[in-house]
Amino acid sequence: MTLVELSPGRHRLPASVQSVRQILAMAGCGLPAAALHNPAVAVCVRAQGLAVTVCSQDELALAQAGGVRPLQVVLRCRDSATIRRAAALGVVRFVVSTARHVDVLASCPQSRRHVYLEEGAPVVLGERPPEVVGMHCDISGSPGPDQWGAAAEQLLGRIALMRDGGSTLPRISMSGGSAQIWLGGHTRQLRRIAAAVDEALDDGCARWRLPRPAVALTPLTT
Repeated sequence: MTLVELSPGRHRLPASVQSVRQILAMAGCGLPAAALHNPAVAVCVRAQGLAVTVCSQDELALAQAGGVRPLQVVLRCRDSATIRRAAALGVVRFVVSTARHVDVLASCPQSRRHVYLEEGAPVVLGERPPEVVGMHCDISGSPGPDQWGAAAEQLLGRIALMRDGGSTLPRISMSGGSAQIWLGGHTRQLRRIAAAVDEALDDGCARWRLPRPAVALTPLTT
């Protein structure tokens, strides 16, 4: 059964979020926009203020139709038109991977925006950058706790390199695995993932003498 086939009330998203936050107390959590096709999921996302990852104008429209506030949307930057549309709607969080994404954001009317840098994104962002607040990475396949922990450590290493250039970023975000893990209430698996990330943050922050960043965990696929 896929997530869009789940009948209203059958998902266990609140339990999944709670299981993660029992270990990572202030962790951000969210879902891909496609999960909003299930009305019960959309209700829960709105009620809990969870993030919604969007990659296209169609997904922006889906988030709007589902009553998701712009502040909850995280745009994975792809084409220029979608970036501009999201900015016009009041979306605040953007994940960028190229200099072109940064240029498009910088050309939009000024407003508060928080940018996460993917691997390969430019570190030097020019004279009118949006505010860079963190690093992001995707974890491919069906990652286990060790892969999540390694990804967190890798992001901390990138933050340490940027700190040497004068900037200490306060946030990291990671996307991996399927939304069905969250919607199906696989809480034991999610607790193991959260524990691995928590341990990696402790170790990495001690190694590089970094303040502990805020962390967000979301599924990558539906």
